[in-house]
Amino acid sequence: MPKIYSETERTDIKDNLKREANILMIERGIKKTTVDELVKRAGIPKGTFYLFYPSKEMLLFECIQDFHNEADKIISDGMEQIIRKYKSRTKGKRFSNECLNEITDVLMEAINITGGSCLKIMLDPESMNLLISKLPEDVLKKHGNDSKESILLEFFGIKDKEKIRAISGSFTLILLGLIYSPVLGDELAEKSTRILVRGVVKQMAEAS
Repeated sequence: MPKIYSETERTDIKDNLKREANILMIERGIKKTTVDELVKRAGIPKGTFYLFYPSKEMLLFECIQDFHNEADKIISDGMEQIIRKYKSRTKGKRFSNECLNEITDVLMEAINITGGSCLKIMLDPESMNLLISKLPEDVLKKHGNDSKESILLEFFGIKDKEKIRAISGSFTLILLGLIYSPVLGDELAEKSTRILVRGVVKQMAEAS
């Protein structure tokens, strides 16, 4: 019979697996992250792994989703504070530089989650396609519908579909640029990324 784990044990096992999955994905990439290595690092039998996840890809996806949710929460919480602070003062008026700088700060904090986690691996098209090809369609569909991007669009009042697509594409390109951050060095990469993010934020304000 399979071993019955307590809730505390189950939580600990999942946390250990996610932690090791994040480390392995950063160190080796998705393809070279194996179930054998994951269970060895987590200190559990291989059979136990499949009590929690049907495949390596589902664990990796959940690990990525956790960081994605963390970044979404940063944006959601940060924008809620900004809305309370500025909405009444900016409605029908030009957005202040102070307001735009604070939005840039929020987005940079969320982007920094990406740069320091396994999310960065997903910026590589080959890695992304490798993972997506192994995931059930319903999982991908749910993930595609989960986003806090709309809170930014609502704040600026942007409704033009082409502008929304262009703005979304701009952030995608900024994130893709993180792949090359080691070439610039951490400090310069962050300063350069901030300039780009501030530019997109300014464009959103002008499109409102």
